[in-house]
Amino acid sequence: MENIEVLIGKRIACARTVNKLTQEQLAEKCSMSVSTLSRIETGHNATSLRTLMNIASALNVGIDYILYDLIPEAEGQPLTPEAQNIIPIVNQMDARDRQLALDIILSISRNRHI
Repeated sequence: MENIEVLIGKRIACARTVNKLTQEQLAEKCSMSVSTLSRIETGHNATSLRTLMNIASALNVGIDYILYDLIPEAEGQPLTPEAQNIIPIVNQMDARDRQLALDIILSISRNRHI
């Protein structure tokens, strides 16, 4: 298993890409240098919880998205990484597009059980 810093960095980089932000744009939103953000994304720097919360807020994701699989789930079935990657995309859709996406997913699910 990769170290925690690398896993956190990958989640941040993924959410940044989904949000169509460059490292420069995200660094500016978080009031940090691009080199610091780059070191966080590559796992070369550990960072504080406050900084992770700041990054999560700038990316419009919960801290749980960044820490996925690093802390045990208290209850229920955890979301897969694929589902976690879909959430920020769906959150940016309007209600009509979200319903369309749900209908497509349900259709695929029903067809697999036939």
